[in-house]
Amino acid sequence: MKPSLNMVRLYIILLSLMVVACQPISNTASESSNTDTGYLGSYNKLPDNKAGAIIRKAIEGAGGWDAWTSKKALSYIKNTTFYDSTGSVLRSTRQLHEYNLFPTFQARISWEENGKKYVMINNGQQAWKLEDGKVMLDEKSKTSAWNSSFGSHYVMCMPFKLPDPGSQYEFEGKTLLPDGKEVNAIKVTYKKGAGSSALYHTWWYFFDPNTNELAANFLDFGNGYDYTQYAAFVTVDGIKLNQQRKSYKSDSLRQTIQISSSYVNEEVQFKETFPADYFEPAK
Repeated sequence: MKPSLNMVRLYIILLSLMVVACQPISNTASESSNTDTGYLGSYNKLPDNKAGAIIRKAIEGAGGWDAWTSKKALSYIKNTTFYDSTGSVLRSTRQLHEYNLFPTFQARISWEENGKKYVMINNGQQAWKLEDGKVMLDEKSKTSAWNSSFGSHYVMCMPFKLPDPGSQYEFEGKTLLPDGKEVNAIKVTYKKGAGSSALYHTWWYFFDPNTNELAANFLDFGNGYDYTQYAAFVTVDGIKLNQQRKSYKSDSLRQTIQISSSYVNEEVQFKETFPADYFEPAK
């Protein structure tokens, strides 16, 4: 069965699930990332209101800001399954993700697909996609490498990415998720310049009021809606990160229409800093 045009569009958006994708991307270091020295002090700039308190509790419950910012590098295996409109598996990928976290964000994502070896690299200033060791020069590949590296880092490192510079928060009270769970709802938008799609994407993050864990998020990406449910977490060296989540095509009322993708993260490890040349294409 060939995927519909809508499924293809959704797949592209899910690959770059962060504040990117709807607007043209310039391949420069303008995304909110750990490259921005303002990020390290951004926790102390969270607003002194209900929204700020909920985010602080979530970060504290996930290990704490000081523990998080002491980590140098992160690696994990990301297993992704995409589904068609009938709920049948469309395709699956298994990728190795490797990031330098502090003091500078850099990323390397590698996998095999259809008999070819792919690598996406982001050195914090520029991004590349390689196929069988050769840099792909088309703009689509460059944009995909930029979006996917920043996007995967953004999602994996929640709730620690919520204090990103340029973030704006609004507490919307308690609400019920599609499964009936009551949660605290935080609306998050981004100021102009905070990311390629700031002013265009709007996020809602939902937190368990008892455990302070991230239960789900909802994204209005301007041309549709995505609802993600967090199913399991793993604690590594005192830091709690997401292990399993499922994403659904949704409507504006956050009602799930159909599953679009599922994610399982394995072998999550904090490491010493990767060498700088690990995030450059081989000469």
